[in-house]
Amino acid sequence: MINIRNKYECYGCNACHEICPKQCITMKKDYKGFLYPQVNKSQCINCGLCEKVCPYSKEQLEFNLPLKAFAAWNKDREAYLKSSSGGAGYVISSHVLSVGGVVYGCCAEKNTVKHIRIDNQKDLYKLQGSKYVQSEVRGIFKSIKDDIKSGLTVLFIGTPCQIAGLKNSFKKVPEKLILVDLICHGVPSQQMMQSHFNNVSNNRKIEEISFRKGNEFVIELKSNSFYYSASMWNDLYYKAFMSGVIYRNCCYKCKFASSNRVGDITIGDFWGLKATYENIKNTNNGISLILPCTHKGIEILERIKSNLYIYERPLDEAIEGNEQLRHPTKITNKSRIFTILYTFLSFDYSLYVIYLDNNIKSIFIRICNKLNTIRKKLK
Repeated sequence: MINIRNKYECYGCNACHEICPKQCITMKKDYKGFLYPQVNKSQCINCGLCEKVCPYSKEQLEFNLPLKAFAAWNKDREAYLKSSSGGAGYVISSHVLSVGGVVYGCCAEKNTVKHIRIDNQKDLYKLQGSKYVQSEVRGIFKSIKDDIKSGLTVLFIGTPCQIAGLKNSFKKVPEKLILVDLICHGVPSQQMMQSHFNNVSNNRKIEEISFRKGNEFVIELKSNSFYYSASMWNDLYYKAFMSGVIYRNCCYKCKFASSNRVGDITIGDFWGLKATYENIKNTNNGISLILPCTHKGIEILERIKSNLYIYERPLDEAIEGNEQLRHPTKITNKSRIFTILYTFLSFDYSLYVIYLDNNIKSIFIRICNKLNTIRKKLK
């Protein structure tokens, strides 16, 4: 049976829960809100399937170095502006839907972020935009398998560990299953996100969540009676995410944070782009990095490239510009302190203590600026 000796050994991909023939594995939250498998030993038949699919315990995982690197963005201006990172995921998804397939991707729905199934173009907007939290995927692998059995082409977009868990749940990856992994920095938990959102909204109902607009890193929460907006360094949750303070334990030792990839295609932001093409320089709403890693990935890219502004770039340039293609985020003292504080303080208070010095400095600067404005008026 699956045996998590310490929390660095579990990605929370849910593969073990999905594969269990006796349904004796449940995913339980720890105090940080991260899900970990718990086995009902009285029902377990020791079939070993849970360990076979686990991305951490499985000794041999199929990794591929990207075959090429491309800078790209969606030619559809409206869809491009609603996407982040250039909208490559949207273009790939549109293609799969156009051939009668289905798409599984991450959706921010009210105060929850989860993977959903999309089978029509009009609902594809639900998957647009970045979601900086670990998505809920329970039940998704079974649904994907049902679609594959029905002969459908299936696209799954997720973090590399989710991709690995899904791949491992098949004896052989189906030809009609297309896997797109994201360049992942690390993931906070749903509990952390929801706790912070409830705090800033005074527990009011939230209808829409947005973490980003193209290259603009701004968090927005909306409802009929409430609106909240803050830049990444002025919002506690966003700041802690960008600083790598609130990630799942395994993220700091992630084997997938490298140039060796598990999906057919890897997508993310093309940071560090050194191109001098005039139309690239004038594109300020995000540019996708597309890394086809298998021949299937190359074939998909050939089919969608007419819908993209696309330029081949050196692979070394892509790896140099994206730290998560070289190594995982390094754990800091702030993260260690947060882990301790969060055992007895709320999420926001824990972060407030961590960033206390910066908060005091910010308040002091604002007071000085106001006093200076008053002084000028008195003159």
